[in-house]
Amino acid sequence: MMKNVHHIAILFLAFQSLLIVTLANNNYMKVYSFFQISNQDLLESMFGFIIVCLNVVAVVVVNKLYHSGLEAQQSKITALKYDNLVEQNRIYRQYHHDLKNHLTVVLGLLTLGKYSELKDYLNSYLQTLNDSLLKIETGLDEIDILLASKFHLAKSQEIKVDLNLQTSLKCSRKHILDLVAILGNVLDNALDAVQDFDQSKRLVSICFRQDPLEYIFQITNPLCSAGPAQSDFYLEEGFSTKGESRGQGLFIVKRLTEKLGGSVAIDASDGYFRVTIEIPKHGLEE
Repeated sequence: MMKNVHHIAILFLAFQSLLIVTLANNNYMKVYSFFQISNQDLLESMFGFIIVCLNVVAVVVVNKLYHSGLEAQQSKITALKYDNLVEQNRIYRQYHHDLKNHLTVVLGLLTLGKYSELKDYLNSYLQTLNDSLLKIETGLDEIDILLASKFHLAKSQEIKVDLNLQTSLKCSRKHILDLVAILGNVLDNALDAVQDFDQSKRLVSICFRQDPLEYIFQITNPLCSAGPAQSDFYLEEGFSTKGESRGQGLFIVKRLTEKLGGSVAIDASDGYFRVTIEIPKHGLEE
């Protein structure tokens, strides 16, 4: 549907431009009396009327494109929220299913009088439950959902995630999808980088903070070997340490961040791959 609307808009623009050029050219030729027909005024009136009609249609088409864009954006946001609800429902069902088994163990330890073991078992169970039902509050529902999904992905791959939220984010509706894409790509890159490491090195650190002018997002993960220290090297289109045709993520991050007036810096000099994204507050909130 969107492609058809775009094609119609292009056709109207091309036809309107052709008529305007024809009318302007005709007025030029009138000065020198070239190729003039007897009903010249009628022809110009017809051209003028058609151009006005095309302008009206163009306004309608642009309005249609605008609302279609809003609907597409809302659909993506709704899909994110739906995926999060599905994941939360899966977790609740899993723990509801396991509850009988846990209660059986608790009753057995209580019956045997093994209170120390019972305490350890309950502490372990509650810690596991809290980790799975992690409550994330960044100030933006879409970013909360994104982080929750990445946390569950990391847990399934036995990757530890350290989250440090020092600020509450604000972002306008028109920029929220760009912010989701920026953070999603960096997080995917970090999780992908450590999934084959030994258990002790499977760690991704996430920090959100702010200064008076900017939001600062920093994602850090260990490196298997030292890499180039220059940021630009990693941000080139197509670059990847994981093989060919896998290096689009950071390039997309750079492009979207610069679109918001921000910058991306990468430090890989101390055995860690650290991506720091700085975005002006006014760039996100406007």
